[in-house]
Amino acid sequence: MIKVGDAAPDFSLMGTDGKIHSVSDYRGKPVVLFFFPKCFTGTCERQISGHAQHIAEFDELGAKIIGVSTDHSPSQKAFKKGCDPEDHILLLSDFRHQLVKLFGVNVDEGQLPNHRATFIIDSHGTVRNAHVEASPAEWAGIEPELAALRAL
Repeated sequence: MIKVGDAAPDFSLMGTDGKIHSVSDYRGKPVVLFFFPKCFTGTCERQISGHAQHIAEFDELGAKIIGVSTDHSPSQKAFKKGCDPEDHILLLSDFRHQLVKLFGVNVDEGQLPNHRATFIIDSHGTVRNAHVEASPAEWAGIEPELAALRAL
């Protein structure tokens, strides 16, 4: 798994906006990169809507919010309409499971493809905070993320 102090691996994934995105696109600003297990599930909805509802706080800290799941982009786009109708949060499709493996949050057995996890990446591309939830039904909320961003 990627650890605090590691360089965030670069990637190229399709976003819900129809464009290809890479973490290097956001060098110069901090990034909150969160992984969620599956579209159309309650905790994932809370995670995305929680970020969207507090986008002003993340904006004040200059942070880009990016969510990643292994769902295909059309599913993500349909799911996002219900939990982020103002389109604040960029969702990326990792349907080939490349990024979940690079970050070490993939799950090899069971119904869910990856753990729920959040990585705070600083403006230079270094991971400054990493948190993996103990259970896919849990989400610590935005406060730990905001605290990590304030500490940068």
